[in-house]
Amino acid sequence: LKLSSIFKEPLVHFLLVGVLIFVTFDFIPQQATVDASVIVVGEAGLLPLIMARNPRLGEDAAREYLKSIAPAQHAKLTEEYVREEVMYRQAIALGLDNNNYNERRRLIRQFEYLNEGFIYKSLKVDEEALAAHLEANQDRYSVPAQVTFTHVYFSGDRTSSNGSSPVSFSSDGASAGASAGDSGAAPQSMAIAELAYLNNVNLPFHHASSRGDHFLYHRNYINKNKDHVASHFGPSFAASVFAVDQAQANWLGPFQSELGYHLVRLSSKREAHVPPLSNIRAKVLDDLTRIRVKQQLGLLYEEVRRHYEIRFTEPEKTS
Repeated sequence: LKLSSIFKEPLVHFLLVGVLIFVTFDFIPQQATVDASVIVVGEAGLLPLIMARNPRLGEDAAREYLKSIAPAQHAKLTEEYVREEVMYRQAIALGLDNNNYNERRRLIRQFEYLNEGFIYKSLKVDEEALAAHLEANQDRYSVPAQVTFTHVYFSGDRTSSNGSSPVSFSSDGASAGASAGDSGAAPQSMAIAELAYLNNVNLPFHHASSRGDHFLYHRNYINKNKDHVASHFGPSFAASVFAVDQAQANWLGPFQSELGYHLVRLSSKREAHVPPLSNIRAKVLDDLTRIRVKQQLGLLYEEVRRHYEIRFTEPEKTS
């Protein structure tokens, strides 16, 4: 095997991390004083603090930084070290380091994070693997069906429209259609009469705002999916609109919603589809990379676990 191939193996990464941890622990000074109330402040204690705060600095660079800072900065750094040491020793004295689950999880996450870094750097994902992942997970990347439409609305509660029926106008300014002189007409009947008028004049998409009642939400809906439409009109209306096979030149309806009746001009409809890989490559790559990293961490765990003897104890019997 080539040396470069060996260094790409996750188990080698684990061993390297282990060596790094041991070296770090050897470098960090151990408090061997007889009197636990004594805190020794010196270069050996300050260098790890500097390196922890700036991981890009090696030991030599950290030493040069320590020598270069002004006396005021040195005093501040020293006080910060003393404060951390005091708080740390108090935490140890209280036994917070023993069987602390949160600390346990933090250390585990740090260990995983170190290994993830090695795996990310060595991981290679080719186009064939991306295409296969997309093919096997089409539901995740599928874009739902979308429609673009405008509508003319007739409120189901006619008395809520400021006490009178709305008036709409034709392009020449004259009142026209079902809204004129129909203050007592039912909204469905008004919608049916208006439908004939709209198709007779072939009212274009952008003129719909001059007709019907004021709607609570929007007049035009551009490239919206079924869930979005249902959130404004109700599921029954959304199902009726999406049941239309394709865009229509004519006005359609009336479609009943939870708020009243609507005449709809559907200008486009796009069926549910899976975009080509070129359009969503970054998302697919990110997903597949995370899966591969998780798999490698699992393999690493299984390899390390083999070196441990697992013993199970029986639960204590209560008398």
